[in-house]
Amino acid sequence: MSEQKLFGPLSRTALEKVALRFKALGDPTRLSIIQLLLSGEKTVGEIYTVTNMNQANISKHLSILLEQGILSKRKFGLYSYYKIKDESITKICELVCNSVSKHLELASSEFEFSRPQD
Repeated sequence: MSEQKLFGPLSRTALEKVALRFKALGDPTRLSIIQLLLSGEKTVGEIYTVTNMNQANISKHLSILLEQGILSKRKFGLYSYYKIKDESITKICELVCNSVSKHLELASSEFEFSRPQD
């Protein structure tokens, strides 16, 4: 079975845009925010309460995720609500987490030692 190519060679500009998306996903705090938002829309207050980070820091990370089109924001009264906008992020996170899990299983099996019999 041959592998189907979904796109041709990308321009430098396109590659830079892709790299920015990966960079946005390359931070544990931002991944934590995404993980939290998988269960649904949250306010900044709800996010910083769960993550135990200060509001300014969370706002900085949210702005990066917004800028990359990963999240969307809506205002309601005094509150801003954030949710996942790009549903492909869920698939990407699932693929990477499964891959990391398999890699860790393989690595840990290399360190298994047999116990001596008593």
